[in-house]
Amino acid sequence: MAIKQFLNKYKIALITLGVFSMVGIVVMLFRDIRYFFLFFGIGLLDGTSRALIVHYPGLRQFFRLSLLVLVGGSLFVGICLLIGVNFQFIEVFFDLSAWVVTGALIQLIVARLILPFFAGNAFCSRACWNGIFFEFTNPKKNKKQYKKRSPLLAWGYLIVLVALGLGIGFFAPINPALDQETRMYWLFGENILIMGGGFFLTLSWGSRAYCRTLCPFLTISSLVAPYSLLKITPVASSNCNSCQACNAACPMYIDVMQDVQDRKRVRDPYCILCERCVSSCNKDVLKVAMKLPKE
Repeated sequence: MAIKQFLNKYKIALITLGVFSMVGIVVMLFRDIRYFFLFFGIGLLDGTSRALIVHYPGLRQFFRLSLLVLVGGSLFVGICLLIGVNFQFIEVFFDLSAWVVTGALIQLIVARLILPFFAGNAFCSRACWNGIFFEFTNPKKNKKQYKKRSPLLAWGYLIVLVALGLGIGFFAPINPALDQETRMYWLFGENILIMGGGFFLTLSWGSRAYCRTLCPFLTISSLVAPYSLLKITPVASSNCNSCQACNAACPMYIDVMQDVQDRKRVRDPYCILCERCVSSCNKDVLKVAMKLPKE
């Protein structure tokens, strides 16, 4: 009985560690053992943060933001800057045009096509280095005016990046995938452009504007996210007093309260599982869960 209670209490934390460990083993078989330690380490940190939230639910956002800074910062400083791996979307197509595989393609496949079946777009709120910047520079959300995500704009931006990546990869004198110095120029330039441009977009288009409206990684993972195992879930819909605190807290402008009233899990394809709606609810209506509880 004690073991069963332990497993039930830390179920999500243990599954998180298991999923990342399995991904690490698979990637290691195709690459090398370093990838196992990378994914195992991320899973251990994420699982630990989820376990701590069980005991200290009031510190949910502190643990999440700490995880974001630790994982996202380590990926950017340790792998991007020190090793010289460009994780940005366009690098995938530099690599494909040169017939090489680097961290960019691995990140696309793992973080945006495989893991979203487990945790949706959680990479955006727990591991994205650009997300660190947007989390800490995001101005107070304007609930009256914001730009809704346009599939035409999002997919158009993605197609432009694909065309640019393949064009430079095949026709430029130097393919960034094959030259460390050129790749570093792209790495710095892209991140500065995304963070700087994203900040100014946020001022006029609302919270996390680049993420919501343009990010090509979110465009891809949003195809999978509605089918994820973990979702924001109303566990006590009858306690809801329609205060709309959950909607006010959501950086992606999702109508969480409507899902609560309909007693549905949040299946919005652009939910980044930041759990701000969970933290904002003083009636304990919401939590991250794997299924809708019984009445």
